[in-house]
Amino acid sequence: MPRALSSAVSAAALATVLAFSSAPTAAAGDAAFDALRRDGKSADIERLARERLTRTPDDDVALWYLASVSVGDKAKRAAAIPMTERCVAERPRSAWCHSALGRLYGGEAMTSGMVAGMRYAGRIKDSFEKAVQLAPADHDMRSDLVSYYLAAPAVVGGGARKAMASAEAYAKLDPWRGAVMVSRVLAYERKFEAAEARLRPLVPAGAEQRDLLALGYLRIAGAHQRAGDAPKALAMIDKTLTIAPTGPVADSARRLRDSLLKPKS
Repeated sequence: MPRALSSAVSAAALATVLAFSSAPTAAAGDAAFDALRRDGKSADIERLARERLTRTPDDDVALWYLASVSVGDKAKRAAAIPMTERCVAERPRSAWCHSALGRLYGGEAMTSGMVAGMRYAGRIKDSFEKAVQLAPADHDMRSDLVSYYLAAPAVVGGGARKAMASAEAYAKLDPWRGAVMVSRVLAYERKFEAAEARLRPLVPAGAEQRDLLALGYLRIAGAHQRAGDAPKALAMIDKTLTIAPTGPVADSARRLRDSLLKPKS
């Protein structure tokens, strides 16, 4: 159970390094943050978020970005949680506040041990579900929820069936990005041909869609790796790098390739 919950946290609450450091989606916050995110400049995101929150304490978009870059740092996370809880209390209709709180709670769960982690799991799930309820077309928020469903055990509200239902609902709102999300769930279920079939028709329009499509193939590569099929994983990595030869997704693809090619001792 603790291992499963830790997996849920790392995938959902941290939203994975890939998901946050790749190019922002169409539903992301604003141009200033999006440009910094596209370039992977976490320190600059934090600086800008703090500047904006100093000027406008109820800037929920700035708070979301601050929370997202603070999740992996215990001290920063501890400082951000009260701010975010206050945001939820004062702005209960803000999807940004709920999403940010789910991510921060995830960081806490990952480092708090089994008992505390299980206690946080419900809060993470509730935060992500509320965010999606308020902003159903936001890719980041939907991706967080699908990540949680995929990684969390059923006892804390997870499950592939829930993940697929959410991904399919999103695909009705955003067919292009939704196809990538459905492919992700299919890859998790080891339905590899179906996962690839969802991606093949997609033609990216711009850097954001290019990186998202590459990430889709990289997730299939990871699923092949977990299934013990290194040759197919490597083929999907090649596809990933053909689509996006540079950037954070490419960097992750190369690290995965290196781990697969490393001689076993």
